[in-house]
Amino acid sequence: MIQQQQVQATIENGLRAVPSRNEEPIVPEALQKVVLRHQVSYEVWPEWSGCGGRARRIGYCVSICGVNDQLDCIRGHHVPGCPHCGLTYDELRRIAEWITLVEQQDCRFEIETFDRAFHIAPRQRWSRNEVIVTVKILHRQNVDSPVDESQERCLHELRTSLKKLGVREGVWQAPTMVH
Repeated sequence: MIQQQQVQATIENGLRAVPSRNEEPIVPEALQKVVLRHQVSYEVWPEWSGCGGRARRIGYCVSICGVNDQLDCIRGHHVPGCPHCGLTYDELRRIAEWITLVEQQDCRFEIETFDRAFHIAPRQRWSRNEVIVTVKILHRQNVDSPVDESQERCLHELRTSLKKLGVREGVWQAPTMVH
């Protein structure tokens, strides 16, 4: 068995992002600012395999969706893959990396590369042009096996981490201030 080391990762503001054995991850303020700046939301989709000629659900794809924060981009004076899109992708990827920091025994995470494309959001997100970072939740071994409890647990943990950052599923809504 390969011996794993726990790596102490830091995010821009220097807060520890990897939990010790008895504590939960610290939510970096920098990531919460990214959520607000890019109006981040997420969606969950099944991951399918056609192995053996039959479609089978083998995992999940969590799409972290956000918009460019540059005024020119908001007005529509941009193209997919522009420098602002690349910066937005990089910031959204930091969220993806933070939510997948904890090593899972039976699952693995894959963070997809930047596809240099806009994705048109559904109506509940105002059909806005979004940059997306996709995190796949797959089996560590037997990749084409059907979805199981370990993947369900991993998905639940990712949803919990996104909720801690203030990211909602399916819609963007600014957090309400409590007085």
